Amino acid sequence: MYSAVRKLFFTDCQCAKEPSKTYEELFAKLDTNKDGKVDVSELRAGLAAMGIQTGNAAAQKIVSSGDRDHDDRLDFKEFTKYLKDHEKKLRLTFKSLDKNKDGQIDYMEIKQSFADLGLDISKEDAEKILHRYFSLYLLSCGLGCLSGS
Repeated sequence: MYSAVRKLFFTDCQCAKEPSKTYEELFAKLDTNKDGKVDVSELRAGLAAMGIQTGNAAAQKIVSSGDRDHDDRLDFKEFTKYLKDHEKKLRLTFKSLDKNKDGQIDYMEIKQSFADLGLDISKEDAEKILHRYFSLYLLSCGLGCLSGS
């Protein structure tokens, strides 16, 4: 399963080619009431519709992290800045986790990264971390690949 996801999102994904267009498309999908802002409930519902389940706390954290005017909603500018900043962090994380530099991350590389820190984690925990990482990447990628845009 992860092999297919890795291939799709890290080699075949077209999101990075025109990020502003992808961000516009994603924002339009999430802004269901078309008021020019995305709130926590719109974000949760939109992500769920695209196959990414988030709790209220996670959606609130995303909104709070990007909300510069403190209105508990993201306008397009805030949304875009959040995604760009988050994507940079994820790319750096990806590079550090890709131990064999093959452009893919598997659970063994997650386990090795934790072992480098002196922590032993199970295969199951490594797979959970890997799944979470891909969920975050999908969000930063704009979900355009996932949603068929």
